[in-house]
Amino acid sequence: VGTTIAAFLLAEALLNGPMGHLADRLGRRHLMVAGPLISVFTCIATAFLRIPVEGTGHYAGIIALYVLRMIDGAGAAMLWPAVFAAIGDRAGERHQGAAMGTLNVAYMMGLAFGPLVGGGLNDFFARSMQLPPENPVRYAPSFFSAALFFLICAIIGFVVAPRQTDRSRSTTETDGSDAVSPGGIKSALKRMPLLLFLVFLIFLGIGLISPNIKLFAMERFGVAETKFGFLLLIPALIIAAISVPAGRLADRWGNARAIHVGLGICALALWLILLLETEWVLVVLGTLLGVGFVLAFPAYMALISRIAGDAARGGVIGAVRTAQGIGMLLGAAAASPVYEIGHLIPFIVAGVLLSAGFFICLLYTSDAADEEDS
Repeated sequence: VGTTIAAFLLAEALLNGPMGHLADRLGRRHLMVAGPLISVFTCIATAFLRIPVEGTGHYAGIIALYVLRMIDGAGAAMLWPAVFAAIGDRAGERHQGAAMGTLNVAYMMGLAFGPLVGGGLNDFFARSMQLPPENPVRYAPSFFSAALFFLICAIIGFVVAPRQTDRSRSTTETDGSDAVSPGGIKSALKRMPLLLFLVFLIFLGIGLISPNIKLFAMERFGVAETKFGFLLLIPALIIAAISVPAGRLADRWGNARAIHVGLGICALALWLILLLETEWVLVVLGTLLGVGFVLAFPAYMALISRIAGDAARGGVIGAVRTAQGIGMLLGAAAASPVYEIGHLIPFIVAGVLLSAGFFICLLYTSDAADEEDS
C-alpha cells in the first residue's frame, strides 16, 4: 500500500513545478481538464488489472500497477497547481485565506464522501455477489465510481475555467515566472526556505499515517469499510462547515497566527490519539485534526500565493507542492514498514514531526512573515 502511494506521490512531486508553470503559460483550463481525464483512464485500467500470485506475470503486474499510479500522479500534478492558482487569481489580496478556505470545503467534502461511497459500493457489491475479501472483483465498484467522478470533474473544469488566465501576463514579468526551471525553484527556495521546509516536514508526518489509517481503524476498532466511511463523514462535514469561517478568521488574524494555532491543534490531536482507544476517537480527534488543518493550510497557501505574485503564482505554488509531495512520498514509502513494527509508531513519529513544525513556525512565521508578502 505504502509503495504504490509513494509511486503516485513521486510523479506528482516531480511534475508539480512544470505543470504549475504550464498553468501560468497556457491558462488554467487545459490542465484542469487533462488531469482528471488521465485519472479516468488509470481508475478503469486499475480495476481491470489482475496480478498473478507468482511467476514473471506477478512482477510485470506489479510494475504495471506502479506505472498506473505514476500516470495518476501526473494527472494530479496537472490539476492541483492550476486549481490553487485559479483560486488565487480570482481572490482579492484581503480574501486569500477565505478563498483557500472555500476550496478546502470542496476538498474536505470529497474526502468525506469518497470512502463512504467507495466502501459502501464495495460492501454492497460483495454481499450481492457473495465475494470474499481476497477477490479483487469486489473492489471494482469504487474504481468505476471514481472514474465517473473524475469525468464529471473534467467536464466542470472545461465549463467553468477560462481558456486563458483571468489576467494577461508576461512570462518575464517576475523572476519567479520560470519556477519550472532549476533556477526558478532555487529562486523560490531563496525567497521562502523555511516555509518550504515547513510544508515538507508536515506532509512527511501526514504521509506516515495516511496510507494505513483505514487499516488502522479496521484492525484496532473492528469497523467495516462502510462504517469507517460514516465515522469519517461526521468530522469531515463539521470541518467543511467551518472551513470558510476559518479562512476569514485567518484573514483577520494574519497568516502567521493562523498557521501557529492550526499547527498547534494538529500536533495536540496526534498526541491524543496515543491515549484514546475507542472508535469515536476517529470522530473527535479527526475533527480536531481537520480544524487545525483548515485553519493552518489555507493561511499557508494564502501567504505563499501573496509572496509569489500574479505572474509566478502557478509556478511557485508548484514548487511548494513539490516540497509537499516529496514529504508525502518519503512518509508513504516508510508508512507500511513502520506500521508493521507497531501500529502506534507512525503516530508517534508524525506527532514529533508536527510538533517540530509548530516550533519552527513559531520562530519563523512571525509577524515579519506577514509583512514580507505585503
